Parts: sequence; C-alpha cells; structure tokens
Amino acid sequence: MFAHSIRLGRLLGIEIEIDYTWFIILLLLTATFTTHEAVRRSLEGFPPVYQWLFGLVVALLLFASVLLHELSHSLLAKINGLGISGITLFLFGGVSKLTREPRSALAELQIAIAGPLVSLFLAAVFGILAAFLGSLGLWSPLATMFGLLARLNLWLALFNLLPGFPLDGGRILRALLWYASGNFAQATRIASLSGQGLGFALIFVGVISFLGRAPLYGIWLAFIGWFLIQAAQSSYQQVVLRRLLSGVTVASLMTSEVTTVGAELSLEELVSRYFLTYNYAAFPVLRDGEVAGLVSLSEVRQVPREKWASTRVGEVVAPLRQTQILAPEEDAWEALAKMASEGAGRLLVMRGNTLCGILSRTNIMRLIRTKMELGA
Repeated sequence: MFAHSIRLGRLLGIEIEIDYTWFIILLLLTATFTTHEAVRRSLEGFPPVYQWLFGLVVALLLFASVLLHELSHSLLAKINGLGISGITLFLFGGVSKLTREPRSALAELQIAIAGPLVSLFLAAVFGILAAFLGSLGLWSPLATMFGLLARLNLWLALFNLLPGFPLDGGRILRALLWYASGNFAQATRIASLSGQGLGFALIFVGVISFLGRAPLYGIWLAFIGWFLIQAAQSSYQQVVLRRLLSGVTVASLMTSEVTTVGAELSLEELVSRYFLTYNYAAFPVLRDGEVAGLVSLSEVRQVPREKWASTRVGEVVAPLRQTQILAPEEDAWEALAKMASEGAGRLLVMRGNTLCGILSRTNIMRLIRTKMELGA
C-alpha cells in the first residue's frame, strides 16, 4: 500500500514516512480550515493569506497529533516485543506497520487502546489552552486554533473507538473476543465483519446526507465508509496470509537451482538465450563468481536495440541492494512483505556472499493455495 512514500527520518527509533496521498488531504484540510466560520471570525480584517496560513498550521498540527497517536501504538508494540517497520502518514491519517501480530489478547488490547488515550489527552490539553487563552482575552486566533485542535483530537479518538476492524475500536473488540474464545482467527473475522458493517453504515448515512442538506459531508462519509470496508477486508486477508505463512522459512520454499548469467554476456545473448528461453522476469548476474545484481527487461529496454550486441550485462546491471536479499532462515511472510514494498516478483536468497537460491512470489502463492485446498 505504501510503496510510494517519502522518508522523513526516525523518531524514537521508528521510521517515519509520508505517502504521496498525504499531500491531497493536507490541501483539502487546509482549504477546509481556511473557510471555517470560527477562523473567518477570529481573523476578520486580516488579509486572506493569513487565513490560508492559519489553515495550513492547523492541518499540520492535526497530522502531528495523528503521528503521536500512531507513535503510542508503535511504542506499546515494541514494549510487547513486536517488530515495527515504521509509521506511514497517508490520505486517511496514519498507520503503524507491525511486522507480526500480538502474541496475546492483553498485548493487543494495550496496543489498541494507547492511540485513543493519547488523542483524548491531546484534546484535553488543547481544550484547556483554548479556555485559558479565551478567559484572559488573549489573541483570538490562537484560542480558536487550540479549540479546533481539541475538537479534532476528540473526534479522532471517538471515531477510532468505533468497533470496526482495523480501527482501534475494532482491535479492542478483537482482543476481547480473542480473550473470551481463545481463537485469534475467529476473533479477527468477526471484528473484520464488524468493520465492513460499519463501513456500509457510513456509506448509507453519507448517501442520505448527500441527498439532504449536507452533500459535501455526505461525500466524505461515503468515502470514509468505502475505505473502511476495503481496509477491513484487506486487513483480514493479511491476517489469514500471515497465519498460513507463519513458521515457514524462505529456505523451505526457495528454488535452489538458479539460472544465472555472466556479467560479460551481451544484451543480445541475454535476450535470445535467457529471456526468450526461460519464463523469468529477472536473472542474477555473476561477476568473478559473486552476485553483482539482478538484471531485468527494464534494464535491457533502456539500451537502444542497435547497441545490444556491443553492450555487456555488467554495464547495465544495477548494484545489488540489501532489500533484494533474503536470508534462508527468514520468515516467508516477511519475504512476501519485502516483495510488496520492493514491487518485485522475486528476491535472492543468500548467506553472506553465497547465492543459495531464489524465492519468487509464485513459490509463496503455491504454498498458500495448497494450504487453503487442504483446509489449513
């Protein structure tokens, strides 16, 4: 989902990224806050540019609040021994990327409740600041800003507490069901269905609002409902896949007999002897007996056709990146996640500088299909 992200840096040891869709919602929120009635009243007499700056600052502070919300999830996950690959801010807020599911219902409950509690705390802080500045009659726009942020954080907390997976409330519901039944998969399925039901309810209310007196509000509700349905289905599918691949190592799935090409080979030979002979999207390239990288058709296409005979594979192969390498003992689920983030269909399996095999998406899908057919 978040393959096209911009890395901002690390905070408390956690990678922070923003998805390109984040800029869309930043613009929409800035425009919304700029035209807010309370904002216009507090900035009456100021040039319009001040209203836009005000809207931008409120939007950025709201996303800072979302980031704190997600950081609380990530920190609680780390305390409970779960890996965190980072936090991504995107169109609908933010998401903490856990590398595996919590080991117990109590851990799930702790992680899920942390975010809404932080949002409620921020709502209280901003509310107190707004009331304090208002009682002293200090600069009105600042009090208005804090008041807006208080209401927005309160809304963020309450919305996330709705019992629909993958919202925090849905995760709380899953934790309670998991604790009561002892069945993680069943609890996830019920919480996911609850999330889908909530999404359909939001779409219904959105349609009614659109046909009534609040068309813009209705569009937003319907859009959020549609997103929640998609997220609930996708999250449940990920849980199913993760369970099917748990305990499966890369070594048990990889293809050990790997077809490699030499760096001295011409592109003409590469195409005729390999790409047109084997049904592979890329080939490992060996230089002096060591893996230099992966060469695919995209590298070949960048060279004019008339130069294929005089151009060597070693001249076009991109240096091997760490993200293209798997260790034999790595988990198959982590391998699939790495493929998704890389947008790659196959990764090299290596121990040190030694090529052990190659793992393709097809290898993983074949195992999943087999387990599902066997009713796993």
